[in-house]
Amino acid sequence: MSDLHIRSAASADLDRICDIAVTAWEPVYDEFRRRAGDATFAIMFPQANQCKDAQIRAVFDSHPDSFIVTECDGAVAGFATFFVVGERLGEVGNNAVHPDFQGRGIGAAQMEEVLKRLKQAGCEVVKVFTGLDPSHAPARRMYEKAGFRQWWESVTYIREL
Repeated sequence: MSDLHIRSAASADLDRICDIAVTAWEPVYDEFRRRAGDATFAIMFPQANQCKDAQIRAVFDSHPDSFIVTECDGAVAGFATFFVVGERLGEVGNNAVHPDFQGRGIGAAQMEEVLKRLKQAGCEVVKVFTGLDPSHAPARRMYEKAGFRQWWESVTYIREL
């Protein structure tokens, strides 16, 4: 395995974190577009990449201590966000590994670090949300390997008017 180093994120990492997020979410947005159709997708996710970038920056601005990055051979290869959301309850937020670095155990290492930090913060249960579609299959595999179990299934309906 390559040399991995996990650390708290710094503001200097933010551009790279956003690049990773936008790149990693491309298959997800492609799946959303395929299912919704181009016109509906454009309404639901105008400027999807800019929205993901803005979402990541907003979370960093409000919770900079809830971000980690993973460096692989000196390059930021992935990131994860996490939060204490209730008494003894933690949540994994956005997390991704750049496609150029996937398959090297980075996601698993990040998840282990997130779980360690949430446990240190007093959490006894951690939840994470992901999709059931094919584009989220790698995330589901990683969560299951980290010991998460599926708790609830959900469906979102849309209707064009």
